[in-house]
Amino acid sequence: MSDPRGPAEPGIPGTQHAPGAQASVGRVPDPPAAPAVHAEPAGIPLSLGSHHLPDAFGGLATPRPQPAVRRPLRPKPIIVALTVLALLLSGGWAASEWPEVPATGRSADFASPDPQAPWLPDYVPDSAQYPKAWASMNDALRAKDRDAFLSYAEGEARDQLALWWDNTERIGRGTAYIVPTTGSDGGAGAFLGAELAFSSRPLRGSGDQDAGYRLTQGFTYDITTKGDGDGMRLTSFTPVTPMPWDEGELYVARRDHVVLYGMADERALVDATVDTAEQGAVLAIRTITDLGGKVPMAGFVSGITGDQERMDRWQYGEDVPEGDPTIAGYATATNRPAFRSDFFESDVAVGDATSGVLVMMGPLSTENRLATFTHEFAHGLHYAAAPLTSFDAPPVAVYEGFATYIELRTGITDIRWLQEQDVKDLVASQGVAALSDQALTEGEDAWLSYIAAGSYYLFVAENGGDPWKLALDGADAVDKNLIEIENDPRFSEANWKAWLKRR
Repeated sequence: MSDPRGPAEPGIPGTQHAPGAQASVGRVPDPPAAPAVHAEPAGIPLSLGSHHLPDAFGGLATPRPQPAVRRPLRPKPIIVALTVLALLLSGGWAASEWPEVPATGRSADFASPDPQAPWLPDYVPDSAQYPKAWASMNDALRAKDRDAFLSYAEGEARDQLALWWDNTERIGRGTAYIVPTTGSDGGAGAFLGAELAFSSRPLRGSGDQDAGYRLTQGFTYDITTKGDGDGMRLTSFTPVTPMPWDEGELYVARRDHVVLYGMADERALVDATVDTAEQGAVLAIRTITDLGGKVPMAGFVSGITGDQERMDRWQYGEDVPEGDPTIAGYATATNRPAFRSDFFESDVAVGDATSGVLVMMGPLSTENRLATFTHEFAHGLHYAAAPLTSFDAPPVAVYEGFATYIELRTGITDIRWLQEQDVKDLVASQGVAALSDQALTEGEDAWLSYIAAGSYYLFVAENGGDPWKLALDGADAVDKNLIEIENDPRFSEANWKAWLKRR
């Protein structure tokens, strides 16, 4: 993991964005009703488990499971009111302020030797274990030969793969692969992924745990096949967790630091929103770079919809919670292949760590697009700098506190919220308990804990600490709160309470 350091600066006063519905706000003047809460970055990926090889693979080998798609946590409604002012962004910053782009280098510059390398004693290449059609499909992906790739599928499977091909090409697709894996029900599956636009790719020699490797965004599909060898054909190809590109034709708009997509019937919404998305991307990147962050990505892929049913389906699948919708936007971390394979390039990152973030905006973000984009893009940069694995369970406050701090620092969230008596009372009475996972994800007053968590990061920044270091250290934390992660008497619970009381 990269461990950039940089001097922190005080937060910049400005205007308010926070989630929820209309509420009394004490001394904050005349706030209108507010949108819903940002979703916490998606949960930790879990293995689908290992099963015996289905007949569809020709009985040659047991496919290795790929990580499941990460799911966002589901906070209860969070109530807050706010005032939003226009934020004018300058495009004249020097190029040196932006994250470095990937560079070439010697293989010795990789962070560490790949533990799944061909020189291991029992290594048998996948091309010797599975029907030749798998290698042929990957050859077609490398050659960008759509017809050859689709020739290995029939009927609905061909239609589904054509959607993936065309839509990811619109978004921007680099290296891509398809490998056999275990499906959701223990049957045959495929793990299909690509290096989408703005994928994180840490520089060789940077010391990052993924230095020199390509981070790709992959998803699992249930499949059926017929035939063997190069005559194997996919006869069904069903997404385990459908993404927008699995549903129909996408419309895509591009700017320098964002690719914004929506379904083709929402083209007008995409066109009307892409400049705001670009502003949010610039704001998140510049702010974190100013903190000393060396994040190996310079833009984001985001979806948007004005259809709440679509938003719920993309976020929750078939398990949509009851009650009124509450999520304005969410960032979901994606996965990399679990294992090394000769079906794809040797510099594709593998393992169970996360592999980039995709952002989605729903109709509840309408009145606060810039704030919601910035918040979710901050999550994306945080994930890119500190990928998680299936064994990690960092506190919710690490992520929501940091993203809320970015809002406070930039002025999108009015710093006067720290003067709100309900926030002061919460911190005074509960202290660090106000930052618990339960406090941040349950109950009508969870929005107060969002502000409280952001205030702790701001407290650290304004008193000589490093909020970016806290965000990175927090990603590795287990059963610790923000104060324990910081582990500095200057930033004790008592000093935090006193600082907030004085504001």
